[in-house]
Amino acid sequence: MILYTVIIRYSKPKEEVLAVVDAHRSYLDLFVGGMLLASGPVESGDGGILWVRANSREEVQEMIAKDPYVLADVAHYTVLVFEVKKLAPGLSDVLLGEGLSA
Repeated sequence: MILYTVIIRYSKPKEEVLAVVDAHRSYLDLFVGGMLLASGPVESGDGGILWVRANSREEVQEMIAKDPYVLADVAHYTVLVFEVKKLAPGLSDVLLGEGLSA
């Protein structure tokens, strides 16, 4: 099973990020239960993390390209591919989702 960890790092002052945060969160709502497994800010306050399931890196890149943070040029994204080898019992059904393969 392949999952993606997307690291978001703010590239502009906090005020500029805050001006787009509601649009960013609304955009991510479109993917909850589909591609997006979890999202949230990091403790340091200088970015966030997305946990994504997708059929390809390209699919993740397409999601990122339309994110309001990217469109407003307030953040940079790094996509890490994570090949799952061990998984807690019961998580497989949640993580795989419909239409995705292990």
